[in-house]
Amino acid sequence: MMINGLIPPELHAQLLDLQNYQRRTSGVEQLKHILLELDLQQVSSGSVLEFIQFLRRLLDDSNFKVLCGALQLISLLIQKLEGDVERYYEEIVSVTARALGDSRSVTRHEYMNVFRQLMRMVGPQKVLDLLVAQLKHRNSRVREDVINIITAAVLTHPRKDFDIPGLCAEAAPALADSKKKVRHAALELFAVFDCCLDTGKKQPLMKAVDRVELAGDAEGLMAAVQARRARHVLPRLSPDGTVEYALALPRPGQRRTPQLGSGADLDWVLNGGRGHSSRSDVDLTDNTPQQRRMVSAGKGKNKLPWERSALSEELQTNGKTPDQVHQNLCCLHAGLAGLWVDCAAAGVWTRIQTFSKRPVPLSLRKVCSRRVGFCRAALSEPSPSRLTPHLRARSCCPRTR
Repeated sequence: MMINGLIPPELHAQLLDLQNYQRRTSGVEQLKHILLELDLQQVSSGSVLEFIQFLRRLLDDSNFKVLCGALQLISLLIQKLEGDVERYYEEIVSVTARALGDSRSVTRHEYMNVFRQLMRMVGPQKVLDLLVAQLKHRNSRVREDVINIITAAVLTHPRKDFDIPGLCAEAAPALADSKKKVRHAALELFAVFDCCLDTGKKQPLMKAVDRVELAGDAEGLMAAVQARRARHVLPRLSPDGTVEYALALPRPGQRRTPQLGSGADLDWVLNGGRGHSSRSDVDLTDNTPQQRRMVSAGKGKNKLPWERSALSEELQTNGKTPDQVHQNLCCLHAGLAGLWVDCAAAGVWTRIQTFSKRPVPLSLRKVCSRRVGFCRAALSEPSPSRLTPHLRARSCCPRTR
C-alpha cells in the first residue's frame, strides 16, 4: 500500500522487493533524498504515522544496509518534524526499539542517535518511560542496551529531568539478572543513580535494591551495590555516546590481578551471588548475612569427615541381617585422641569412652546421638558368643589411660 504524499508507487514496490537486496538498499537511499526535500507540513498526520509503521518493516530487513538506512531515515524524520515530533514520539520509540540488541557497533550508534534526538526534543523521562518496558525482554542484549540508554541519558541531562526513584524501582531487577553483562550494566547505572541522590535521600535506591534481594535468590546484592558505591567513580560517555564502564572485568581466561581490583561488586558481576571470593577486600559486608550453604543432591557430599564415616556405616547396615551387622564396627574419629565407639547391632550394645580432658564437640555429640542412638534402647551387654574375637577381647579388657 503506497503512502500518499511520501513514497512514490514505484519506489514503494522497490523497497519491498525481497528477491533483490540491492534494489532495496538503493531504494532506501532514494527515500532519504525524497525526505530531505519534502515539506512535512503539507503531509497529513495519518500519512506520517503510516510512514513510521512502514519503517518498521525496513527495520526487520535481514540486510544490514537496509537496517542502518531505516534508522537513518528515522533520525532524518525527527529533524524534519521539529516541534511536531511530540505528536509522534511514542510511535517512533516503539519502532526504533525493534533494533535494540543488535551487536554491531554501527547499528548501536544509529539507534542511540535516534534516542538522543528524541530526549533532547521531548525530554528524557518521556522516552525512558516507554523504554523501561524492554527491561523484561527475553533477549539479554536488549535488556543491556536499555540499561545503557538510561545510563547515557542520566549522564547527559540534568537530574531534575528524571524520576530517579521510579527509575531505581524499574531497573533494580536487572541487578540480579541471569546474564553477567546485564548485571554489570545495572551496577554501573546504580552508581550513577547514587550520585544523583543527595546525602540522606538515598532511601529510594536502597529500598529498590533491598526489595530485589528479599524477593529472589539474590543474597549479597546489597553488599555488591555498597561496594560499587564505595569506589566513588562513575562510568563515562565516549565521543560517540557509548557508555564506558568504570568497573573493569577480567577477560575470559584472564586471571584476576591487583590492577583489576576485587570486591563484592566484582564478585557479584562474575558469579551472580553463586559464590564468594576470599580475595574481596571491601569492608562493607560485615553486617550482611553469609552466603547460604548449597545442599547437594548427592548423599553425604557436603558432610563433615566424621559425618561421612557415620553415614557410610549407616548405609552399609541397612537391609542386612543381625549376623551380618554385628561384624560392622562403626568408628567415629573427630580429631580427639581416645574417642571411640564400639557398636554391635546384634546385641544392641554400645560403649563410648573418652580419654581427653577436652569436651566432645557439640556437632560430634549430635552425630553420635543421631547415628548410634538406637543402641541406647537396651541396657544389657550382648552375649560374648555373638561378638567377634576382637570385640570380645575389648569388652573384657577395657582400655585404660
